[in-house]
Amino acid sequence: MPNQQIRLDVNLAITSDPEINHLMHVSLLDEYQKQISVYHSEIEAEKKARKIRFQELPLQDLSKLKAFKKEVEGKFDTLVVLGIGGSALGNIALASALLHSYQQIANKKGMRLFVTDNVDPDWFLDLFDVINPDKTLFNVISKSGGTAETMSQFLYVWELLVAKYGDKAKDHMVATTDEKSGYLLDIANELGLRKFVVPEGVGGRFSVLSDVGLLSSILIGIDVDELLAGAAAMEKRCQTDELLKNPAYLNALIHYFYDVQLGKSISVMMPYSSTLKYLADWYAQLWGESLGKRYDLKGREVFVGQTPVKAVGPTDQHSQVQLYCEGPNDKIFTLVEVEKNHRDISFKNPFKGNEGTDYLDKRSMNELIRAELKGTSIALADAERPVVNVIFPEVNAFTVGQFIMMYELQTAMAGKLYQINPYDQPGVEAGKKATFALMGRPGFEGEKKRIETSYTFDYRFII
Repeated sequence: MPNQQIRLDVNLAITSDPEINHLMHVSLLDEYQKQISVYHSEIEAEKKARKIRFQELPLQDLSKLKAFKKEVEGKFDTLVVLGIGGSALGNIALASALLHSYQQIANKKGMRLFVTDNVDPDWFLDLFDVINPDKTLFNVISKSGGTAETMSQFLYVWELLVAKYGDKAKDHMVATTDEKSGYLLDIANELGLRKFVVPEGVGGRFSVLSDVGLLSSILIGIDVDELLAGAAAMEKRCQTDELLKNPAYLNALIHYFYDVQLGKSISVMMPYSSTLKYLADWYAQLWGESLGKRYDLKGREVFVGQTPVKAVGPTDQHSQVQLYCEGPNDKIFTLVEVEKNHRDISFKNPFKGNEGTDYLDKRSMNELIRAELKGTSIALADAERPVVNVIFPEVNAFTVGQFIMMYELQTAMAGKLYQINPYDQPGVEAGKKATFALMGRPGFEGEKKRIETSYTFDYRFII
C-alpha cells in the first residue's frame, strides 16, 4: 500500500544553508552515517540473537485471538482492561485512533473499551456506575503480577465477580501475563482463567503489538491484520542503514543531535488530530522511560534523555504555543499531520462582508486544521525552533501500525546513540520498591527502615 505510507518531513530541522546555525546541517548526515551503520549492524545482530523481539510481533499467528473473539461475541458488550503503563497506554491509543471518537457510547464495531490505569478510588469506582458486570469482560494485564496498581484492582474486581457469579466468575475474567512464571500466572492457573501472553523479550512499553494490545483491539473491532501489516511494512522499510531511506534512524539521529549538541532537551509531540492525541501519550512513555537513564552502558553517570511533552493541535495553540515560540529555546517539535480525514465539513457563509467569516466561505474544516498546522510550523521556524513533521495520508490500522513500529525502531537506535540500555527502567523499579515498603510488603523491611530514617520531615515546612 505505497499510497498509505506515512512520511517524515525534516525540512524544518535540517538545512543546507551554511549561514543557518540553529539547525542541523545536512553535511552532518554524512558524518554520522558510519556510526549509524555500525549501530544498525548491532541492532540487527540483537534481533537475530532474539535479545530484542518487538520487531517479530508483526509476524505472529493471530488464530488464538480470532478464535476467542468468536467465542465471546454476543456475550459481552464491554471490555475493561486492568493495567497501567505499557499495559494501558497502547490500548487507549489504538482505540482512540481507530474507533469512533466516542467509542464508549457509539462503538458499533465491537465491545466498548474502558482502561483503568490508576488507583484513584473515586475514579475507579465510578466505572461500576456505567457498566453492567453481566455484559462485561475484564482483562487483567501484568507480566509478573507484581504491579501494585493492577493487582489491587484485580482483587477488588475478583471479589465483586465471585460475590455475583460464584463459580462462574472466571467466565468474566481473562489474564494476560508471562507464559512461564509469575504471581499473576499462579493466580490465573489456580482460578482456571483463560490466559494470554506477554511475550518474552518484549518490555511493556514495546508490547502494544502483542496480546497486550491486540486482544483488546480485536474485541473492540480494530483490524489487527492491517495493524500488523503496517508494522511489518515499516520494519521492512527500516532494514536499511541509509539515513535518508530509514525514517526511524533519521528521526533518532535528529532528536539525539538536537539534544546533545544544541540543548533541545525537551521533545514535544503535537498531533493535529484529536484521534491521535493518545499516540502522543504512548510516545511519551516510550521515549521517556526508554532513554531517561542515569548510567550508560559502561556504568558511568550520564543523566541523559529528552523529556517528552504531549500536546494536541490546534487546541494547544491556545495554551502552549506562546511558550514554545517565545519561551526557552530548549525544545524540538514533532507535528503530526493527517492529509485526509474520513469525514469533512464545508463552510457556507451567509454573513457577506464580515471579515471574521468571509475567508471561510467554501473552505473546509480539513483545510483549516492543516492550515493551522502549517501556521504553527512557520511560527516555530521563524522563532528558530526545529520542527519535524510526521505525515499520515489518513488514519487507519495500516498507518498506525507503521507509526508504532517506526517509533519503536527509532527508540532502539536512540539507545545506541546515547549508549544506554533503552529496555530497562531502574527508576521505575525504585519507586515500586519504595511503594512496597510503605505498604508493608514482606521482604522490604530494610527499605522501609531506610525511608523512615532518611525522610524524617521538618513539619515547620508544611504550611
